[in-house]
Amino acid sequence: MSAIFVTGTDTGIGKTTVTCAIAAALVRRGVRVGVYKPVETGCAREHGRLFGADARRLVAAAGSGQAESSLTGYLFEMPAAPLAAARDTGESVDLGRLEREIAAVEHEHEITFVEGAGGLLVPIAERFTYLDLVRRLDLPVVVIVASKLGCVNHALLTFAALAGAGARMLGYVLNTIKAAQAEEPSPEANRELISAFSDAPCLGTFPYLSERDREDTALLARMAESALDLAGLGY
Repeated sequence: MSAIFVTGTDTGIGKTTVTCAIAAALVRRGVRVGVYKPVETGCAREHGRLFGADARRLVAAAGSGQAESSLTGYLFEMPAAPLAAARDTGESVDLGRLEREIAAVEHEHEITFVEGAGGLLVPIAERFTYLDLVRRLDLPVVVIVASKLGCVNHALLTFAALAGAGARMLGYVLNTIKAAQAEEPSPEANRELISAFSDAPCLGTFPYLSERDREDTALLARMAESALDLAGLGY
């Protein structure tokens, strides 16, 4: 496979961190990794122009020197679903453009990670969600599941949506987004429950990292190598 779509069970659950870790680990193995974020919202301005912070993190982990113009299809300032953010500016997302740009990144790399925003059913354009993009491009999917209260339901709903759409799911990563807290289920307990109700492969449990450590590409690569089953991605 030359492209993998990465989605999450919610927003703000560490999808970019885990994707960066996997990308960095594959780079260490000599793989040419490309990255693409179809739409990034909640963007800040630099020298008067919007930039994608997530996209910059992804390309730093991939180390490919990809031009910033090839990292994202659309950037919006409003922190909202892509369709809402586009409407706020009077723009619309051209799905054909996204398809062409993803193909161009794929052509230059052995594997390309296409990262969504929020969950699978977040709308990108009129009557079109990230799940529709997955179906349109026939992309295999990795799901990032935040280990927190409610994650079992979130995970199983996401898995069911993928299965109902006939999408190929490579597996899920359980991401530890908080330091251990006695009042919440442990990642191991969440993983056990998810596995009891789904046959989806678990690619591993990613450990909790401080905000500072999430910016350390070398550390992210080591964590991915030790905690995740990269063979499940074909590597």
